[in-house]
Amino acid sequence: MIETSVLTLPFFIFDEEFDVPRRFRHDTGEGFCFTRSKPDADRNNQDAMAVVSGIDDALVLAVADGLGGLPNGAKVARHAVESLASLTFASLPESIQSVNDAMVSDGCVGGCTLAAVEMVRGQVVVHHVGDAGALVVSDAGAVRLKTVPHSPVGHAEAHEGLAEAAALSHPQRHVVSNMMGDDRMWIETSAPVTLQPGDTVVVASDGLWDNFFRKEIVEMVVNDDLLAVSQAIVHQATARMTATPASVPAKKDDLSFIVFRFAG
Repeated sequence: MIETSVLTLPFFIFDEEFDVPRRFRHDTGEGFCFTRSKPDADRNNQDAMAVVSGIDDALVLAVADGLGGLPNGAKVARHAVESLASLTFASLPESIQSVNDAMVSDGCVGGCTLAAVEMVRGQVVVHHVGDAGALVVSDAGAVRLKTVPHSPVGHAEAHEGLAEAAALSHPQRHVVSNMMGDDRMWIETSAPVTLQPGDTVVVASDGLWDNFFRKEIVEMVVNDDLLAVSQAIVHQATARMTATPASVPAKKDDLSFIVFRFAG
């Protein structure tokens, strides 16, 4: 098994390139994170992520994805995750809203999507903006929580019967309808889910979600070894971004994800 260095909580990662997934530990479980710019990129990685711990074993896992079609994407994503350093957990949506209000007030030109997974006393809630998202999978492979991307294609798949394969190959799948840096931003907060030992939480930018069918992600996640899960995601996403048949999802993009297994 490949050894990987251990990150100390809290940590904030931006404008970095990982060769292998990095491990972190918390009183309630263990996780791995990974970030890398898209293959053959002519710009820096515009994703950012953070893992922040608090009182009562509270934990937040966050991934922000700077929008490549706008300037300052990496800067906005970094600002979004760094704002979590002083969060109070009870007011995470208020913190996200405050950051967005400041961006708009300052006339910041740029935007990012964000998914922030909040775990407090064995319960998980997801707050997300745009098409960064999260998934909670049981050790038996049951999907216990999943987010719906804030995008026309994501809405069509979730509510209008668009098939997953068609959504993943849609020419407009990169278009989002909600982002930080916009005065019309809104935050979707999931219903709380009580975690069970062995549940795995995945939070990621669309560089993950756009390169796999959901069933494939679930099948990887139920692997007993979380490092093996992380390595499989990196290996298969890289293969699809660089050379892949048309029968599977494939899109070159920055890839950032955090996987965390709840031990109880």
